[in-house]
Amino acid sequence: MKHIKLLGLTFLVGLFLISCGGKKGDDLAKTWQVTAIKTENDLPDSLRNAMIANSKMAFTKNGDYTTTGGIGADQGTYTFDEDVKNLSTVSTAGKSSEVYTISKLDKDNLILINKGNTITCIAVK
Repeated sequence: MKHIKLLGLTFLVGLFLISCGGKKGDDLAKTWQVTAIKTENDLPDSLRNAMIANSKMAFTKNGDYTTTGGIGADQGTYTFDEDVKNLSTVSTAGKSSEVYTISKLDKDNLILINKGNTITCIAVK
């Protein structure tokens, strides 16, 4: 009887942790406003500002993404590997496939790094 209670308690604690923990991937599935872009090569402020202007990235829970604004319009699918903190995109518009390292991801902030470039975003409310 004692083992059954212990097993039941363990199951309930595990269920609680799973249901309350949330996944980082859930934080990604929203619209993000690009607020800063750092590049390996120096860019004139006017070009950097043009790239940031109205630039948004949107990720859906079903694995689709879109980008708009100065960073360029694109759409496709994405996968998120939480273990290695990688975001992989595959463009359906024929542009390219990219792999980003996720430097930061929480409910309000997203920082992506790709080929020495850093894209900083905030969640659109």
